[in-house]
Amino acid sequence: MAERTKTQERGRRARIKVMEAALAEVAERPVADIQVQRIAERAGMSPARVLYYFESRDRILTETFRWSERRLAERRASELASVTGVEERLARYVELYLPVDGHDVSWKLWLEAWLRSVTNDEMGRTADEIDSGWMRDLAAIVGDGAASGVFRPVAVEEFLPWFNALLDGLAVHVLIGRLTREQAVRTALRHAARELRP
Repeated sequence: MAERTKTQERGRRARIKVMEAALAEVAERPVADIQVQRIAERAGMSPARVLYYFESRDRILTETFRWSERRLAERRASELASVTGVEERLARYVELYLPVDGHDVSWKLWLEAWLRSVTNDEMGRTADEIDSGWMRDLAAIVGDGAASGVFRPVAVEEFLPWFNALLDGLAVHVLIGRLTREQAVRTALRHAARELRP
């Protein structure tokens, strides 16, 4: 049993090394140009060993996307919990949501997930799961704001898709360099204020 646990732990560490290597690759080049060979070199493994753990390049990207977003969700939960005011919490949510710049690894993977979700059911399910977590957090902020009287009551089922689409559009403009992250954050919060303030 102890030996099996050690083997599982070695496998877990190896998978993390591969995903860290994949993230480093995504940071440096277009997702379409990423090769298993280069990921393997970064991870200090053979391509065969990488494929033993992940089966294919697409599986590496899907698992890396899921893993990196899980880490971001943990950070988001911690940071949002530390902010007491709902307006400040909404501002922090928006800052966490939007890309830092055109090299933002999470957003490069998001764009890949959206493109692949049309033909790849697993990538589509992964994107939906991750998006649901973001939407739950946003719904909680809007609900808390309405309960405290800081925000006016709104139809959450209408506000969430609208605001999410606004954030996604702003994110694309940050990624292609038409807006800075700071400009995008200000734009998002200005539009949110029009909808939410009493």
